[in-house]
Amino acid sequence: MLRVGITGDDTNDAHFVHIPSIDLRDQVSVVATPCQSVQEYEDKVAEQQGWEHDQQFKDLAVRPPWRITILRPSSDNAGVVEQLKGQEDVFFAFHHSLMDGTSGRRFHEMLLATPAYQGQQVPAEPEHVLSFPEPSSLPEPQEQVVNFTLSISYTVRTLWTALGPTFLQPPKQPIWNAIPVDFSLPYKTRVKPVDISPEVLATLLSACREHSVTITALLHSLVLTSLSSRISSPTEAPAFAATTPISLRPFTSPSSMDPAYVTSLRCLVAATTHRFSPEMVSALRAPDADTTALIWQNAQHVKDELTTKLNSLPKDDIMAMLKYVGDWFNFWRGRDGRPRTESWEISNIGVLKNPEAEAQTDVPRATRMLFTNGAMAAGPPVAVNVASVAGSKLTIGLSWHDAVLKEEVMDWLAEDLSSYAAKFYETGKTFV
Repeated sequence: MLRVGITGDDTNDAHFVHIPSIDLRDQVSVVATPCQSVQEYEDKVAEQQGWEHDQQFKDLAVRPPWRITILRPSSDNAGVVEQLKGQEDVFFAFHHSLMDGTSGRRFHEMLLATPAYQGQQVPAEPEHVLSFPEPSSLPEPQEQVVNFTLSISYTVRTLWTALGPTFLQPPKQPIWNAIPVDFSLPYKTRVKPVDISPEVLATLLSACREHSVTITALLHSLVLTSLSSRISSPTEAPAFAATTPISLRPFTSPSSMDPAYVTSLRCLVAATTHRFSPEMVSALRAPDADTTALIWQNAQHVKDELTTKLNSLPKDDIMAMLKYVGDWFNFWRGRDGRPRTESWEISNIGVLKNPEAEAQTDVPRATRMLFTNGAMAAGPPVAVNVASVAGSKLTIGLSWHDAVLKEEVMDWLAEDLSSYAAKFYETGKTFV
């Protein structure tokens, strides 16, 4: 998937195309980043992450739509130099048609396992131009390896909801969703990372196991708690809705899938939606609320919904309905001016594993993985992206559309997520 281009991306008949050679100097860049403090460098990492999302891939038919940017901090402050000694941040940006977030994590694992990173001998003058005379053999499309089935009732209901006259449909529960979709707004992604230390993470994971929920379900509940408190007006935020992307790798059919592509970079993803009713939100806002009990209760609500969805896949999933969209450009244009259907999305791509340690102890190791989505112009106003490194920290990558959401909302959310986790680590029983 790293050596194909795309033709017809501005039509409804886009295709992958063979690219016979790739000049890595066009795909990889190294940036020296001056800074006078560790925090200044961290701010530049977040800024770079947002910048990566905002760049449009060009010349797709002749250049593969991905790139690597390496940030290396530099400083004339001896203390900062010592603190950041040996650190570099490797950004891998890619067109979503090539792969999903799980594949992005897998790419970094593959990168860390290469000879250059593992201290093995590499050519003194490596080749910059890679040649591929033969076309790449690509993984099968998602609809081919996942045996989706659709019931008549689900199909009719979904098509009616999408295409039927709104005046004939029951009114939808209003939710907080920032502002309506507006394609005229300037596109700029903002990023704010929230790091959870290994010690705090271990405490949270232990508590999640005790309450039979996942860290993803808990994070949904913590985001709900924060936004219910910070956006406290029942008129502005009477209820919320959220989305969880789901990897479809466990639902592939062995009979339809080439074994060579089981662990390959590819896109295999679905999603499910969670709704948080006015009653659930009001309970959190009550002056005498037992917030911690409600947090676990709402986490269980999300966990139950995720379990139900996982048990039903690959039956009656919206991804099987894509074939009914004849014109994707009209489909998205039809979203312009409409309210967003969710308040936030939480995407968890799991744990990055460093290669097994060799005799050398000085080989590069990943210590943090910052994963983010670009601003979702027609999707939820808030993206909460989660990734961790085995034995190290978990990082929550908050991202949003600069013109859609006030920065203070994301500052509040980042502050609350950090303080909830810290409070639970200190007390072992309460988040607030």
